[in-house]
Amino acid sequence: MEDYSTRWSIIASGEGANRISFLYYAKYRNPAIEDRVLLLNTTTADVKPEKTFEYMLTKNPRFQEIYEKIKREKICIFGKSPSGAGNNWKVGENEARDDFDTIRRYIENLKLGGRDVIFGISTLGGGTGNGSLPFIIYQLKYGSEALILGQNSFIALGIMPYDFEAPQRFFNTICGIARLLKYGPRGVQNADMLLLADNTQIERLLGITESFKEERYYRINEEIIKAINMMIAPGGPGARSTIDVADYYQLPSNIGTYHFTPCMSLGNDPEVFGIETALETAMDRPMAPVDPKTATMAYVIVVAPKKYVENGTFTQEGLEDITRDWAVKNLAGRRGGILRYSSLVASREIETLDVMILLGGFSLKDIFSKALQKYYDFKDSLEIEGKEVELADENNPRIKVRINIDDIETIESRIKEYIRLTEDRIKRAREEEIDLKEKLLEWGFGKSTP
Repeated sequence: MEDYSTRWSIIASGEGANRISFLYYAKYRNPAIEDRVLLLNTTTADVKPEKTFEYMLTKNPRFQEIYEKIKREKICIFGKSPSGAGNNWKVGENEARDDFDTIRRYIENLKLGGRDVIFGISTLGGGTGNGSLPFIIYQLKYGSEALILGQNSFIALGIMPYDFEAPQRFFNTICGIARLLKYGPRGVQNADMLLLADNTQIERLLGITESFKEERYYRINEEIIKAINMMIAPGGPGARSTIDVADYYQLPSNIGTYHFTPCMSLGNDPEVFGIETALETAMDRPMAPVDPKTATMAYVIVVAPKKYVENGTFTQEGLEDITRDWAVKNLAGRRGGILRYSSLVASREIETLDVMILLGGFSLKDIFSKALQKYYDFKDSLEIEGKEVELADENNPRIKVRINIDDIETIESRIKEYIRLTEDRIKRAREEEIDLKEKLLEWGFGKSTP
């Protein structure tokens, strides 16, 4: 088994995230994760095989046996609502808060160490995952009953709904992004790193045109799992330059912008395609709608067959040169952004050249352009009584909860401030270079000695 410097775990909350987690566990074992997988939900109906996992079970009968194994120790049903959270994120948050002891016991069973990574997944349009995951991350990091007292890292993946989905889903999405970025009474940073992926965007990249719903989900989820595995690869033994978890989040956190999206180009023939071509292809395939020229950060991960690394076709030094030129051409500013890492990984298991760019710090304008209209459509439909509004699930009016309008305004103010900071970082990266001669004089160089 390959030795990874850091152990990872997946905590998936909500029906959509549960599908991804189950597919990973059943089909895509990664030695960095092994079996450290947990599925969270607020209702047993959303983790029944005939409802959520039926399509996967029909594709591979062995998956039924795997489901029987994981349901005993890797599925946690939390909360008291008989109907679950529906599409109501506030219900999901309340259920997680009221039943956090149950969630914590299941997480403890993963036997995580003090420097492990918790990779949380939720679909942003729903209620259970979107409601619970921000709260769970915050509690594990800052709560008085924090699970782990070490240097754990918390990476979150938020999956945006299809363009055609209802306004409530996009109201949830903006509230979810904001709460994964900032949470708690003081609005501290929540997830150490937030990855964003968009269902409509991924479906377009995969060329899915006529497919029933379950096939859609299956193929999109496969693509997301591939991105997770690529992200982990630079921490393994084949890496010529290690990108460990701290490299992913420390400097972005210090800068104050820590959102990313994966861009992938997989399955390239190393006899035909070079890294330059694969990078350009990956750049055209972001998993969320972004303008790459606004990106200020990039992690470039290249996984190549070991023989091509050993014979010098691909080298870490060559990758550094290529990514430097690529960043100057493609990222914000003359210098190619403000942060760039690259790692070449030699693999015994693949025969293709695979490239992933984690593009970060980009303008959120394209993402919010598609979400804000529906956000306000839903928000403006809410009836304010005093200082509260009632959030009800559009598909199940019995699932309802009251929320203070001040809480919504706090969510808005926090995401607006994050956007302002992001735009400022982009502007700074694009500014003209300093007058070096003037700065050298300012630092005392070139002045005559008295």
